[in-house]
Amino acid sequence: MFKFSLVIPTGSETLPREDFYKWIWSRFSQEGLVGIHEGTVLCEEAMDEGLEADAWMVDSAEAPAGRDWVGHLKEGKAELYFSNRLQAEAAVSFLEQVPKIHVGAVEEQPDQDWDAQWKASFLNAGAGVSIPPFWRIVPPWVEESVFAQEHGIKINPGAGFGTGTHETTQLCLKALGEFLGPSFSASSLLGLDFGSGSGILSIGMACLGLRVDAVEVDPLATDNAKENSQLNGVQDKIRFLSELQDSSRNYSVILANILKPVLLEFAQELVQRLAPQGVLILSGLIEKDVAAVVSRYSQLLGLSVSRVDQQGEWRALIFHK
Repeated sequence: MFKFSLVIPTGSETLPREDFYKWIWSRFSQEGLVGIHEGTVLCEEAMDEGLEADAWMVDSAEAPAGRDWVGHLKEGKAELYFSNRLQAEAAVSFLEQVPKIHVGAVEEQPDQDWDAQWKASFLNAGAGVSIPPFWRIVPPWVEESVFAQEHGIKINPGAGFGTGTHETTQLCLKALGEFLGPSFSASSLLGLDFGSGSGILSIGMACLGLRVDAVEVDPLATDNAKENSQLNGVQDKIRFLSELQDSSRNYSVILANILKPVLLEFAQELVQRLAPQGVLILSGLIEKDVAAVVSRYSQLLGLSVSRVDQQGEWRALIFHK
């Protein structure tokens, strides 16, 4: 495979960006074009461009209207991939004649087994992520016997946040395991996973016997969570919701691994759903967020935070009635 770079000044090209790449496809799809990478924008770059972003953002699934960050950059940078060198060089010659477009030299892109590379990089090449006191997060292709002595959770990466590698996910699972214990029988208890993302925390609760309501506003994340629940055989124990329902429903365990603004906005709704003797685990917080969230929830619960756990720059708050 062969590739070359392409730079177009955003807003200055003859066609809008979307139409420009449609034109590229129509012009070269029969002449060896096999792919276009329109660019990648890091959060830091987005902030430099004045776009709504945060370097430690964990998406609350309420995407801003200007979410197409690539389209807002001052220059449109892309890479075009062709099946052979002659076709790539012919495309370069053609595009060099188009005003305001800058075209790079053709480079060979070595063939790679992308599936094998992804498997090798995901969750420690299949060895998984071990999280105290008894969790192990593994890819879907790993046999259950590998983690027979642990509570294994299979996760297939997708649109939902949470593959077991992020500190906030680990903090929540650690607190959940310590509260319930490895042999806890929770078949009569209800759990709530608020902002469920990939469903990893819902699955953790379901694996321990709880019946779980998983609340997630992003339908793509919910699709990912449903797939993961089926991988773990707990789909019948999890009810997937797009919003909080039934304010009279009490949960023995509430997990909310999400951003500070969302935790503050829904504090009243979460607290009123916590059952007597229940545990509330809040994460997605950094140190500067802790005071405001502790103050709000302590006031509503009428009790002090039981403890604040730390991993890296991240924090988890545990309230136990």
